[in-house]
Amino acid sequence: MLTGGVSVIGRRSSASQAPANNPFVTAEPVAPVTEPTTTDELLGQALSLEGPRRPESAPPVDVSHDEPWPVAEVTSRPWVCVIGLHGGAGASTLARLLGDGALDAGRAWPVAAGWERPLPSLAVVAVARTHHEGLAAAERFARLWAAGTLTGSHLLGLVLVDDGPRLLAAQKQTARRLARMTPHGWHLPWVERWRVEPADLSSSPLRTRQVVKNLRAQARDTEGNDS
Repeated sequence: MLTGGVSVIGRRSSASQAPANNPFVTAEPVAPVTEPTTTDELLGQALSLEGPRRPESAPPVDVSHDEPWPVAEVTSRPWVCVIGLHGGAGASTLARLLGDGALDAGRAWPVAAGWERPLPSLAVVAVARTHHEGLAAAERFARLWAAGTLTGSHLLGLVLVDDGPRLLAAQKQTARRLARMTPHGWHLPWVERWRVEPADLSSSPLRTRQVVKNLRAQARDTEGNDS
């Protein structure tokens, strides 16, 4: 059941008061290398970039004029929910790569429903493409999360999926900034064979397999905890 019961909370002052390394503003920070792995054109050797662990630790952000993100009740108990931040984001593909027990939850923020008490906090991964619509949706979502308007479940992070074989410089700059606006920011590069074949983890490039493995590990590490 879709609801619009999420109230927009503008509990902080403008992001313009944040320091220069604030990913919620346009200045691009230096991307840290957190784990040796295959090289990625956005993240280098890092499997993901890290951002605020919880909304309370995010820089100040004002969303008082933003529309609230839709919310959906989930009665099943998936180990992770994947939500697409816009049409064609790649949520179903990522859920398939993550394997059994991963739920493609559509485009709404999922919260647990049912008779169970206390209700569990669902692990959520958001997905967006690297084109203009996708990056704009990802920024809006990240700001609403940082403002504390998305409650009841915990966000693992954002997965950015390439919209074409090569990214423009402006896309790379924006994507790197967005990757640091949530607890984790992952990047799935373009896979040419997925244009004519179903996405399959066993035949995916090494980088894709490493990212999926890392994402699974983050979901296990945060199971039962709120972010």
